[in-house]
Amino acid sequence: MMTKKVVVSLAWFSLLGVFAPSAWAADLLFSQPIFIFAIVLAMVVFAGSILALVFHNSELFSFRKLYSLLTHLPIATMIVRSKDGSIMYGNKACRELLGVRKVGSNYFYPPEIEAQMMCDILRPHTSQSKFSNWKEKLHFAERDPLTVLVSGQYVRYKWQRSWVLFIHPVSPVDSAEAKSEHEHLVLKSVLNSLSELVYFQDKSGKVIGTNKAFDRFWRNRQDEGLIDNIDVSLKNNSTHTWTTAPDGASRLLETNKTALIGDNGEILGTLSISHDVTEWHEMQESLKQEIEKREITEQALEHKNNLLDTILSASQDPIGLYNEHWVYVGCNEPFARALGHTQESLLGKVASDVIEPDKWEEFRVVNERVIREGVTVKTEDYVTMETGEPVWYEVATSPYRDPIDGTAGVLVMGRDVTERKHAEQQLADAIMELQEMSFVDSLTKVANRRSFDEHLRKMWHGHIREQQPLTLILCDIDNFKAYNDNYGHQQGDHALREVAKALSQVIKRETDEVARYGGEEFAFLLPNTDMDGGEVVAANIHRYIKQTAIAHAFSEVDSVLTVSLGVATVTPMPTQDYGELVRIADVALYKAKAAGRNCTMVMTDNEAFGV
Repeated sequence: MMTKKVVVSLAWFSLLGVFAPSAWAADLLFSQPIFIFAIVLAMVVFAGSILALVFHNSELFSFRKLYSLLTHLPIATMIVRSKDGSIMYGNKACRELLGVRKVGSNYFYPPEIEAQMMCDILRPHTSQSKFSNWKEKLHFAERDPLTVLVSGQYVRYKWQRSWVLFIHPVSPVDSAEAKSEHEHLVLKSVLNSLSELVYFQDKSGKVIGTNKAFDRFWRNRQDEGLIDNIDVSLKNNSTHTWTTAPDGASRLLETNKTALIGDNGEILGTLSISHDVTEWHEMQESLKQEIEKREITEQALEHKNNLLDTILSASQDPIGLYNEHWVYVGCNEPFARALGHTQESLLGKVASDVIEPDKWEEFRVVNERVIREGVTVKTEDYVTMETGEPVWYEVATSPYRDPIDGTAGVLVMGRDVTERKHAEQQLADAIMELQEMSFVDSLTKVANRRSFDEHLRKMWHGHIREQQPLTLILCDIDNFKAYNDNYGHQQGDHALREVAKALSQVIKRETDEVARYGGEEFAFLLPNTDMDGGEVVAANIHRYIKQTAIAHAFSEVDSVLTVSLGVATVTPMPTQDYGELVRIADVALYKAKAAGRNCTMVMTDNEAFGV
């Protein structure tokens, strides 16, 4: 009834129009509840429309501003949807670096990069709102692999959860600088053990490291210690510089600069080593002055000869003299001893009769140049002492002229640098050891868990493309806790090394890998291997472990050490994660332990989904 009245009233109001009094019409309309409800509803709809339009225009303005900003960025930038890894946007730098294609308003990855692969890369950061400098290596079919640093910021883009990714290519030099804290400490310790002043420079000449001896000597004037006038491409890549020591004394530094060469032959920078040669230089200058003064008188000459003999006797460094006919006319005991003689037996002999023919040929060329050009030439040489110990010398060959008859000759001065050579070798060994430690287990010398994870991730994506079976074997030493508790951890470490040695003999292909997975557990990664092949390898593992015959009187299985094996084979699909393979192998290993240990259990992905 009420609705009908309202309709009639509204009809009358429409017919009367302006003929009805305005006050009467307002009272009639506002007296009806449904009309009031309609007015309120219309106001709410109108306000909601206004808010939606404002929000849409604001979001559109923000999107246009973001699009304009990202488009002109020189850094490769892309927007990736969080839930499936699909690409929603890629700027020009991104398309040039990664080969991303733009078709209309859509973006597509290159064939080598899949959305699932991008999900794998972003998975470790799902609990974070941003991350920076995550290192990844991308492989392409028609160009070299590309190592990049990825930084990301979580955003909502077009109403969807997304990541803004900034991608920076990493050069070989950048990767070499990406050393771990432990590597830095070991390398710094070796450098700080040297008494020489050591500093490193990159290709641009920027100092990237010094040792404590360098810092103590130069203190707040390090720029004075940098020598830039040495050409490292020359054989004689050293120079002498006078400077002032912290105590105010004048010191002569001899600086040798060597190029640091990368694995691919590229120059990464330079290594400069300076040592104090003031006393050595003063002794050399003194000897030269004394020889030149022999022209004054025979008496002065005799005096100078006595002084020369005194200096020769006092010097611990080898010093020798021979004339233009290569006859030894003077030497000290260290010099004669280095050649396997005494002073008395060496004087008067011809150098070619004392020195080995191949070495003498090298020395003769240097000596002729010294006499002909009047220059000092520095070389390095080593001799084997009577004890069999090699001693390294830095040899300075200088010209001199006999003051009596004017004949030319050669002054040879050696300085024992064996300790420096040992330090250089220790530095090289330390660098090699640090490189090995990155991917090798320090106890067993097989691949470590880091190497295994990296290898598995790469193989997983490769097997997705090739659709080939990938087999994983998890190997656990039976009752190893009882072994450690009764034989001791030192014997336990020995047993682990023996097991690792036996397991290393099992794999035959270069693509196969055995790694220490953790504790007493090892893992075999067998690419392009089906279940039958995995069982063959498992049988060989049991056979090699049995041959080691490591006694284990406290085992619940046998009197010797045994292992349990879980074998899993999967042909990876794009929808799967490589963690699935590890899970299946772990289930198989659990079954092997439950079956009494010292056995092998195998599983495929189909069987695993039914577990």
